Amino acid sequence: MAVAWTQGVGSVKGGVKWLRLRFCGPDLVLLLVLAALQYPLWLGTGSWWNVATLHRKVVERQALLSRLKARNDRLAAEVAGLQGGDGAVAGLARRHLGMIRKGEIFVWVIHAHRVTATNTSSSTS
Repeated sequence: MAVAWTQGVGSVKGGVKWLRLRFCGPDLVLLLVLAALQYPLWLGTGSWWNVATLHRKVVERQALLSRLKARNDRLAAEVAGLQGGDGAVAGLARRHLGMIRKGEIFVWVIHAHRVTATNTSSSTS
């Protein structure tokens, strides 16, 4: 690439000399080769943009994986408790099915905020 300072009447504007670049055939070829080599780094499959996207997806998947592992640990503990004895089965039956033993009295406690929410929804419809 040839660099030449232009001389003449219009070469100095505001105290700054203008630099004029003249490109030859080999210069253009080298510039095109450089652009072709830079394309995959910026826009190809291994580009910084693609890597950043993949990194974000990995972080999201790791968060999902940790939540699923915690859920699996809770379920495994519940299965171990159910296999271990009748107390866990009876506790689940009491909690989810409302079962009671002989001599017990069933008491159902309704929370106040749930009552007001159901009353307001039934009165508006």
